Amino acid sequence: MKFSHHDPVIYYKNLEKEWNKRIHAHTNCQTFTHAFGKAIENHLDHVVIQQKVINNWLTVFDIPTKDDFADLAESKVDCEDKIDNLEETLYMLNLGLNKDNSELKKLNKSLSDMLCLLENEVKDLKANKIRTLKTELKDLKKLFNE
Repeated sequence: MKFSHHDPVIYYKNLEKEWNKRIHAHTNCQTFTHAFGKAIENHLDHVVIQQKVINNWLTVFDIPTKDDFADLAESKVDCEDKIDNLEETLYMLNLGLNKDNSELKKLNKSLSDMLCLLENEVKDLKANKIRTLKTELKDLKKLFNE
């Protein structure tokens, strides 16, 4: 391994290449791959056992687990969605109620106008009827007087 000691950047780059070759030579084989895979499997088995032990202790001491928190968060999101839907429904109902109120006001005004008109008509009819009755009475008096 011959390196130039004059430039440290080149020296370290060459040193890195040499170490990468050696690491690659030792790790690029089936034995290493199997051993590494077995070590990972053992580690994962150990992690699973530790998770079970921790969950058992959390259950014994009645402490919520991350799954409990995840369920709680999901329930919270569901509740927020339901509240949003209720708010939207209330808003739409309020719009409909305001529209119906304005229509009722218009209808009430129309009915009031029609009532006034009918009252005037009734007054006119009564007045005409009284006039007609008066004229008929006069005509009858004339008949009897003659």
